[in-house]
Amino acid sequence: MSTRILLVEDQADVRHVAKLWLERLEFEVAEAENGAVALDILHGFDPDLVLTDLAMPVMDGVELCRSIKSDPGTQDIPVLMFTSHTDAEAEVAGTSAGADAYVAKGGDPRILKARIEALVAARTRNTEAVERELDTARRQTLGQTVITLTHHLNNSLISIHAAASVIDPERTDDARKLKQICQTEARKMLVVLRALKEMAEHEELKTTTYVNDELMFDLEAELSRLANPDDEGS
Repeated sequence: MSTRILLVEDQADVRHVAKLWLERLEFEVAEAENGAVALDILHGFDPDLVLTDLAMPVMDGVELCRSIKSDPGTQDIPVLMFTSHTDAEAEVAGTSAGADAYVAKGGDPRILKARIEALVAARTRNTEAVERELDTARRQTLGQTVITLTHHLNNSLISIHAAASVIDPERTDDARKLKQICQTEARKMLVVLRALKEMAEHEELKTTTYVNDELMFDLEAELSRLANPDDEGS
């Protein structure tokens, strides 16, 4: 998939030449004549980089950059300021708005190409790092869920097994006791599953240390609350 660039430039002739040059380098290009139009295009086009002029009518490059960097959905998109301005004041304004780099309009096109590739590569690395962190977190959560369920369900199964191993199935009282134990432990298992579900939905997955320093979800307080719903109103 080719790199997508949103080119923002108010001068039609400059924008046209820049677009042709970028497409010759096999970039996919969308164009806008000012920052306001660029924001309308942004989400549908999903660019890998925004290449914008600094001084433009309606919405300039600084305001466009500020809007991009303040939106969680677009803040990771690199913004490269494409400008003829060379004074420090202009660069300070752009930098304060979150611009990632600058390139001189009319400068060496090899520098522009190198800047684009470097910024896009950096974004890719950051995205991959975030995905690795999320994947690690998902694996940890899955592991803690398994340990938690194993702990609580194992306790219930041990209770059932222990009762079953000592009762006399020919005796009505023993059979009744085993039935009660099975029903009680089955309810406990359902409560454990309900507690885990509610904790996950409310993102209140507090952990506690288990055997061999393993982490599991701390369900005790939630189990107590679910087992005694009348206590909530007191």
